[in-house]
Amino acid sequence: MGKLNLFVIALLFLTLPLFFYKLGQSSLVSFDEAWYAEISKNILKTNDLFNLYFNGKPYYDHPPAGFWLEALTFKIFGVSEFGARFPQAAAGFLSLGLVYFLGKELFNRIVGFASALGLASSFWFIFRARSGNLDILLTFLFLLTLLLAVKAVKKKIYLTPLALSLSFLFLTKTLVPLTIIPVLIILLWGQKLRLKDLIKPGLIFLIIVGGWIVNGLIKQPDFISRYLMIGLPGVNTQTDHSANFKQIKEYLHSGVGKWFWLGVASIAVGLILRQRRFFALSAFFIIFFLPFIFSTRGNIWHLIPLYPVMILSFFGFAHYLLGTFLKLTLSSLRKQGSITGGYSLLIQWIPAFTGMTILIVSFYVSFIQIRQMWYQFIDIPKFVSDEAILSKEAGKYPYELILDEDFLPAAVFYSGKSAKIISRDEFIPYFENEESFLMITKQERLDGSKISKGKYQILKSDRDKILLLKLI
Repeated sequence: MGKLNLFVIALLFLTLPLFFYKLGQSSLVSFDEAWYAEISKNILKTNDLFNLYFNGKPYYDHPPAGFWLEALTFKIFGVSEFGARFPQAAAGFLSLGLVYFLGKELFNRIVGFASALGLASSFWFIFRARSGNLDILLTFLFLLTLLLAVKAVKKKIYLTPLALSLSFLFLTKTLVPLTIIPVLIILLWGQKLRLKDLIKPGLIFLIIVGGWIVNGLIKQPDFISRYLMIGLPGVNTQTDHSANFKQIKEYLHSGVGKWFWLGVASIAVGLILRQRRFFALSAFFIIFFLPFIFSTRGNIWHLIPLYPVMILSFFGFAHYLLGTFLKLTLSSLRKQGSITGGYSLLIQWIPAFTGMTILIVSFYVSFIQIRQMWYQFIDIPKFVSDEAILSKEAGKYPYELILDEDFLPAAVFYSGKSAKIISRDEFIPYFENEESFLMITKQERLDGSKISKGKYQILKSDRDKILLLKLI
């Protein structure tokens, strides 16, 4: 790998506390942490890698790769909050290394390291990396696929790992991986690839992704329509495009912080520069961003894969612009006679000066944002939710679990049993039947519905919620 690369990776290890410090000390939230954790836990119960289940029903919203990793960490560390979040935290940390190597391939080591540090300071990247979701794994696989594509341009041996990375990218989240295909075409087009070079990688992709699609079509007749519905939530050509654009812009700005305008400006310039590396980064940004203009249901975490692309584009362009400016300036001064000696030495010092400038900018902005994150959502007191406390207690009793609020995933995960949500209209009738059940509700709900205290027994209470047993 080289001593300098190892040194940079060692420096990146200093960011580990951002990802793992106090990682498992708060309860899983219902959407999507506890939901995905319960699906992953069921993989260990059923030993079925392709047919996913939640609360006794099949789950089809996303492909299985992310749940495989979470099930693996449950196997290693045990079923816990830490185990649920570990795959994303690990993917987040490893993404820094991928950004470094991608920046090194496209530009140089300085750009790669500065970009990795910039990504580590992005608010929603770190926040989501400390959460049991799929967004950071998706970002990791986007970066890995891009890096392997750049490497494959130089050495065809990387085509096979590229196919594997692309396959698992498609098996991580619904539809969104398609956005990388035009970028791969831009990177690989005209690179003297022969048909026989693509046969093995193509077969690998078809077997892995095709096998999953065939299994889905067999198990779920509306597989394709559901795939499109989940992957394009709320997409509508009749929507208010300007309002959607403004909302997504604000989400992206909030998520990446001070890197926003710097990244957007470099993405715009990258479209007009006649360099494949800039154009590929800008194309990925635009292709990924464009669908959100047609949807009112885009969320801040959906945009996380754009963060490393924006930051890489900025530092790459800054290095290119500053280096070019200094060379032109020195050349002009030499022609004017302002520099009479030492011209060659000054030219040799340009890379060191541009590199130092880039590092100073990266350290300055990253320090401000990392310090802010540390006190906002990393170094915070332990928190155990009332949903987790009462659901664990409910798991001790052999009765049906009823909820009158929608925290179903947390209730199912922590109780270890199926649960059911009831509507307001069903609340009173449930207490009129002749069967016992458990319910997590609020005392004020019982009092407001005039439920007699003789009809239930409070087993446990925490904050504003109670767990009760309905008496026969």
